Amino acid sequence: MATHSEYGASTTATEVAAAFAGQIKGKNVVVTGISPASIGYTTVLAIASQQPTHLVLASRTQSKLDIVVKDVNAAHPGVKLHTVLLDLASMDSVKAAAQSVSDLLDHVDVLINNAGISTPERLANTAPDGTPVDGQFLTNHLGVFLWTSLLLPKLRAAPTPSRIVNLTSQGHHLSPVRFSDYPFTKGVYDVPEDEKPREGLPPFFLRTIDGYPGFLGYGQSKTANILHATEMARRFRKRGDQITAFSVHPGTIETELSRSLDQEGQETIAKTAPAGLWKTQDQGAATTLVAAFDPALREVKVGGEGQPLGYLSDCQLRDDMVADHAKGVDTATKLWTVTETMLKHTVDL
Repeated sequence: MATHSEYGASTTATEVAAAFAGQIKGKNVVVTGISPASIGYTTVLAIASQQPTHLVLASRTQSKLDIVVKDVNAAHPGVKLHTVLLDLASMDSVKAAAQSVSDLLDHVDVLINNAGISTPERLANTAPDGTPVDGQFLTNHLGVFLWTSLLLPKLRAAPTPSRIVNLTSQGHHLSPVRFSDYPFTKGVYDVPEDEKPREGLPPFFLRTIDGYPGFLGYGQSKTANILHATEMARRFRKRGDQITAFSVHPGTIETELSRSLDQEGQETIAKTAPAGLWKTQDQGAATTLVAAFDPALREVKVGGEGQPLGYLSDCQLRDDMVADHAKGVDTATKLWTVTETMLKHTVDL
C-alpha cells in the first residue's frame, strides 16, 4: 500500500515531491524522455524542487534538453543537472548514453524510464540479431531493456535500495506480446489465440495503415514494459539485490500525440479516461514520483507467482487494472529470454 491513500487522479507531481522531500534530497536520479511540455518535463521539475544531488536528463534532441535545463535552472537554481543524448531506437546510442551516465555518476538511486514513442505508421526495423521487429517494440522495449541493464552496476552501487520505474499505459490492454509476429506483418487477427487483440475493441484502435495496426503495436510495447518491470523485480529478489522495479500508468494526458488525433480519435481516447477527464502534465507525472520515492513501497515484494505486479495508476498500486496477458511469470520469463537473444546481450541478473 502506498503511503498516501488519499492521493488520486488529481494529485500533482509537485505535491508528491513535497511529501517525499526527504526521499529525494541527496539522491542521484536519471530520467529519460525529456522535452518541453511533456510528462518528462514536469517529472524533472518536481524532482528538482527537492534538492537531488544529481539529476540526469536523457533524450534524443539536445536543443529540447537545453530548453528544459534552462527552465529547471530558473525555477530551482543550484541543482546539478546533466544532459545525455539517448536514442532508444539505436543500440549504439543506448550503449554510449549508458557509458556517459556511468562516467558522470558513481551510483544511481532512481532510474525513470519515461521515454517512448507511439506512431500509427509502420517503422519496420530489426533487432541486433536480425529478428524483424516493430519500431515501437524496438524503441519502447528493446532499447529500454538494454539501457536499464547497462545501468545495473550503478543501481547496485547505491547506498540505499534503488528503484527502476517503467512508464507503461493502460494501452497495454490493446495487445499481448506477439511472440509469433513482433513486426505485425500478419495483420490484426492471423496469430495464435493468445496473441490476438481482445474482442470488443473500438474500431479506431484496429485501424491499419498499409496493413499496420499502429495502436496494437503500441499496446504490445506497453505490455512488454510491464512484463519487463515485474521480471526484473522478481530476479532482483531472487539474487538478493537491493533494487526493485515498478510500472506506471500516468493517466489520460493531453500531449502532442493526442492533439494530432482526428475527432474520432479524440473521442475514443477520451472514453478511456475516468469520467472523460484528461490529466494535466503535472497530474500525469504524480504516479511516477510515487513509484520512485514513496518509502512505503519498499515493503511491496514485486514479482513472482502470487506476488504483487507493482503496477501503479492514480498514485496507488492497481494490479487489478492489469490485463491477464501482462501478468504471467512464464510470459515474463519468455520475453526476458527472447529479448536477450534479440539484443545479443545477457544481463547479469
